[in-house]
Amino acid sequence: MLQTIISIVQEAAKIAKSGADTVCEKGAANFVTDKDVAVEKFLRGALYEAFPAMGFVGEEEDFAADALDKEYTAVVDPIDGTMNFTRDMNLSVISVAVLHRGKPYIGVVYNPWTDELFTAERGKGAALNGKPIHVSDRPLKSACFFTAWSTYKKEFAKACFSISEEVYYDTCDIRRLGVCALELCYMAAGRGELYFEIRLFPWDYAAAQLILTEAGGCIGTIGMDAPTYTRPQPIVAANTKENFDYLMQKVTKYVPTIPYED
Repeated sequence: MLQTIISIVQEAAKIAKSGADTVCEKGAANFVTDKDVAVEKFLRGALYEAFPAMGFVGEEEDFAADALDKEYTAVVDPIDGTMNFTRDMNLSVISVAVLHRGKPYIGVVYNPWTDELFTAERGKGAALNGKPIHVSDRPLKSACFFTAWSTYKKEFAKACFSISEEVYYDTCDIRRLGVCALELCYMAAGRGELYFEIRLFPWDYAAAQLILTEAGGCIGTIGMDAPTYTRPQPIVAANTKENFDYLMQKVTKYVPTIPYED
């Protein structure tokens, strides 16, 4: 299954690399291009052809109520980092996760502009272009913190800035790339150690979640044992349990419960 999905994603990347012809704003600072729609349509069709019984959850289509009830479900972000994509920053990825009975089973995240392919299969480790990867062992004081400040819901930005300020003084530096799946994969490859964003959807993190955990990292959310795939939620991640516990304490100081329903 993994190799088939890799082939499908790499084929979909040819559509993305042709560039955006139209750009629309779905909401405040939330963009969609013709290529987001075209890539998702291609992925849905190709995955259905390869795996007819597989459910499908995508960012650009209506959520099928029974999609997560299937034995296998694809959770897809056709272009994660659409604003980057519209500005030719080469920091966008195609992200495809496969859940097996509701749990992460396969993760594929591909940046076609750098030809970096991050993959994982449950219980078999994580890889970058076929070579095993692992999170870093850097301690907190040497950590690089990936984060964002609630671009789509700026009413949550103040809490995010407060968290960032506290973490900044305890760590090495902060990066804000604007593409969740890639940032989590960078952590899996040892390029960063901490991650927090206050509101993400399953297609943002599902594939990279598995890649990170298979690389030895930790990921979670507020008030639940693990991230779920039925609603938006905050995501907290780190290279080690010690750093994860530190970051979760900082996050819940300002965001003790999830401050939204959808």
